[in-house]
Amino acid sequence: MSAHIPIKLKKKNLGWVNKCNVKLFESSDLKKGFISFKELKKFLRNKNRLSQILSEFNIKKYEYCPIFEYESLNPKTKFNHKLRFGNQKLVDIERRFLPIFGLPAYGVHCNAWSKFKNSTIIHFAIRSKRIRKFPGFSDNLVAGGQPSKISIKKNLEKEAYEEAGLKPNIVKLAQQGNVIHYYHNEKKNFSSAIIFVYDLKLDKNTKFKNIDGEVSDFFSLDIQNIFTILDSNALKPNCVIPLADFFLRIAGDYFPKSGILEIKKILKVDE
Repeated sequence: MSAHIPIKLKKKNLGWVNKCNVKLFESSDLKKGFISFKELKKFLRNKNRLSQILSEFNIKKYEYCPIFEYESLNPKTKFNHKLRFGNQKLVDIERRFLPIFGLPAYGVHCNAWSKFKNSTIIHFAIRSKRIRKFPGFSDNLVAGGQPSKISIKKNLEKEAYEEAGLKPNIVKLAQQGNVIHYYHNEKKNFSSAIIFVYDLKLDKNTKFKNIDGEVSDFFSLDIQNIFTILDSNALKPNCVIPLADFFLRIAGDYFPKSGILEIKKILKVDE
């Protein structure tokens, strides 16, 4: 973290800003070694500056997400999935700023699967080539950021309809998996992310239809052939996490015990 300085509230490091991005804060001083949460709020109130930066990102559709009073490296992970997300937040921030400031980003991913004879089939989406990040990559059938003012379950239903045409009466059968936190450097940014994992067992004849233009196609793989997509590096990186969680909880019989133990270690799931 030597290239970053913390965003502090009291003694908590809410986020991490690359030293190259400190210039975003007009009153910041590198000598003090941190950015105060007060400075972050001042930045968020500067509507002209925000509009300028968002236009540089070519952002036309805004999505606001909450910041909680938790450390970036130890974020809040326990929520009631039926209540409006963002209760007890400190402030909202446009999603694109989260990695720039190393603030935790929340999202929901759903493993869609079905049974065909003795096989377990995993269903995937292919991201549109017009999407800014990972265009043309394979993705979980349902995945999306978790904004404020909508519950996690309602967001899952919304994303499932927009991305795959699945209606709420089907999606309500989805089962909640683990909540996984991971973090990594992303060029000059620091990404701290939390995934709410769900699993949805579908009828083998379910048809998918994209509504929002973010998906170009769909495909399915027998779980025993999942390695083909992993070897091709065509899968959006964070989609491996929900799949690994699925293997751990539902498809453990397909893997040796040593492999399951390794997945638990990576996902930091207790025995």
